[in-house]
Amino acid sequence: IESYFSPDMWKLIALAVPIIGSSILHMAYNFTDMIWVGKIGVGAVASVGTAGFFINLGWALASIIVVGVSVKVSHSVGAKNTKAAGKYATAGLWGLVGLTLIFTGVLLSMPNQLIEFFKLNDQKVVDDAVDYLVITAAGGFLSFATILFTGIFNAYGFTKLSFRASLFGTLTNIILDPILIFGFALGIKGAAYATIIARIVGLLPLLYYTVIQHRIHFTGFWPRINRLTVIMRIGSPTSFQRISFTIIYIILARIIAEWGPEAIAVQKIGVQIEAITYMLVYGVLQAVSITVGQKYGAKEYSAISGVYKRGLKLAFGIGLITSLLFFFTPELLFSIFVDDPDTISMGSFYLKILAISQLFMCLEMMTSGAFHGLGKTQFPAMVSVSITSLRIPIAYYLGFYTVLELHGVWWSISITSILKGIILFALFYRVMLQLNKNIKPVKVF
Repeated sequence: IESYFSPDMWKLIALAVPIIGSSILHMAYNFTDMIWVGKIGVGAVASVGTAGFFINLGWALASIIVVGVSVKVSHSVGAKNTKAAGKYATAGLWGLVGLTLIFTGVLLSMPNQLIEFFKLNDQKVVDDAVDYLVITAAGGFLSFATILFTGIFNAYGFTKLSFRASLFGTLTNIILDPILIFGFALGIKGAAYATIIARIVGLLPLLYYTVIQHRIHFTGFWPRINRLTVIMRIGSPTSFQRISFTIIYIILARIIAEWGPEAIAVQKIGVQIEAITYMLVYGVLQAVSITVGQKYGAKEYSAISGVYKRGLKLAFGIGLITSLLFFFTPELLFSIFVDDPDTISMGSFYLKILAISQLFMCLEMMTSGAFHGLGKTQFPAMVSVSITSLRIPIAYYLGFYTVLELHGVWWSISITSILKGIILFALFYRVMLQLNKNIKPVKVF
């Protein structure tokens, strides 16, 4: 135990805990919406879940900027060059404004056509999904700005400050959801309005820490094209990965819709429950990415493997606990969100099947975090996109041509998660062999 909790491990934990706290708050944020929306009915959950695919697509687009800025700021902080960090932050802010204008414009111009893609066969569900999509899209910049500022604060190592901001936003959402959904009888619209207001409340502390306390810096007013290019070069693979992931899930949702709105609700709720693992491990991922990035910027290449190994120990500990919860208490977890027995029964199989792959998902996430810290975002993107894409043909075959039916769709997710973890680990092992051998940044291919 003493060797497990070494001083370096405690440093990583100290960096990770506030991010894990923020992840838990984000999870609570989503859980709150699902719990209160679930009380409206299964159809309402399907509406929010359907609209949520396009919101997630926006977050994926924003990662072009957010990931690139976070990596370059952490490199600059490691090199003790705060001026460069400020210039990258300024370039990132302008890039985010441009992306927001494009994405929001598309969503607001054709919301009905986007929702109709799913062929939900329930006009009430369709109308609610359109309402939710339009309202949340209108507040898109608030969400994108929050994750950008959070990424910059974390890259500096100010994870406690970003946690405080997340706390304010989440508490606001928890308070407003029942008031707007039921108190003002706004239904689905109330959930969307609560989200926007909560984003504003969460962003204000970050602006205070920036403008008043000067914890982070934005150097200059206009962005330099070369810095914006570097940011987008680093962030584009991750963004492509996340966009592809979202599109794949949209197609999977279209397949799942063949089993009715209940199946869509199971996927939406199941993803939220699975986020227990993802959100907790994401905090460790970010700590690993930040620490690796700072070590890389300081040219302390020999220390990177140790950071990665410590991150794996923490992630596997979390993954083991959540795997056991998913496998042995799936009905209990699903009953938190819905009362419908058929939906709970359907959801229990989802969690049991996904429990098998949780540790491999942890392996994938930790390895991705280390790659991001190195600035080599193309490797996790390459593996993720190629293997995750296999979910579509596997789900289609197992779902429609075997006795597994809907369970086959869940198996397609679990099988590909296992493959991604193994392949990405093997690739990172090769990269580290070359990096430690040459004691300098190298290209693998």
